[in-house]
Amino acid sequence: MSASAAVISGDRGALISDGRVRDYNHAEDNEYQRLRGLAEEARKKRQQLSHESQEAYKQGDGARAHQLSEKAKVQQRLIDQHNMEAAEYVFVQNNADSSSDEIDLHGLYVKEALWILQKRIAAGVRNHEPFVKVIVGKGNHSQGGLAKIKPAVEEMCQEANLKNYLDRKNQGVLIVELENANLPSSWGNAEFTSGKPQESHQANVYHAPQQPQYQQQPQQQPQQQPQQQQQQQQQQGSSGDGDLLVKLLRLFCVCIQKNV
Repeated sequence: MSASAAVISGDRGALISDGRVRDYNHAEDNEYQRLRGLAEEARKKRQQLSHESQEAYKQGDGARAHQLSEKAKVQQRLIDQHNMEAAEYVFVQNNADSSSDEIDLHGLYVKEALWILQKRIAAGVRNHEPFVKVIVGKGNHSQGGLAKIKPAVEEMCQEANLKNYLDRKNQGVLIVELENANLPSSWGNAEFTSGKPQESHQANVYHAPQQPQYQQQPQQQPQQQPQQQQQQQQQQGSSGDGDLLVKLLRLFCVCIQKNV
């Protein structure tokens, strides 16, 4: 797992609603670790391919640079796929026994957690819920012992003028009030893409290195071809984002409907 990937780590602790003890710990879950591991392997391959593409371009071999860049894009799609699978998996495991007014973000990267939470808050506002309890963890098992999700969620709430405060009974739980909330319109339909949901959180989320920015010689590539490729890539990205939106919304909507 890359050093820049901030994940809520550690066990979930006591259930805040009825006193039952949660025994699931994603850090000990082989399937979760396998999926994150596959994403990390793809990230390393993408980084190497991007480096080789840059070197090929510097040496004047535009055709090879383009070929390597396309291979790097394949690895990026694998990164997104495996991380999406890991996010889906850990979210289901963590929220299987959650109360309808709770959402557990353990095991998610910061970007994933904020994106899902925005959707959960938007759904709560539509359903006229008074608040949502966000299990953010205390950061006891995070790198350096510093919480990653909690400050990111607090910043997100501050930007949206959402009142929030720590649960007096559990310092790993942030209560976000939803009454009279005026949310950004993007929270209801934001796509899950690199750099979202908030640019200010990019330092805390996982990033694969950027694709090399090489330019083809005019005689090698017609001008409109890169434009067509870009449109195709955008269409493919939008399709993937839509799949993720549908899947994760379906997952936490199950939690919303429980105990209602």
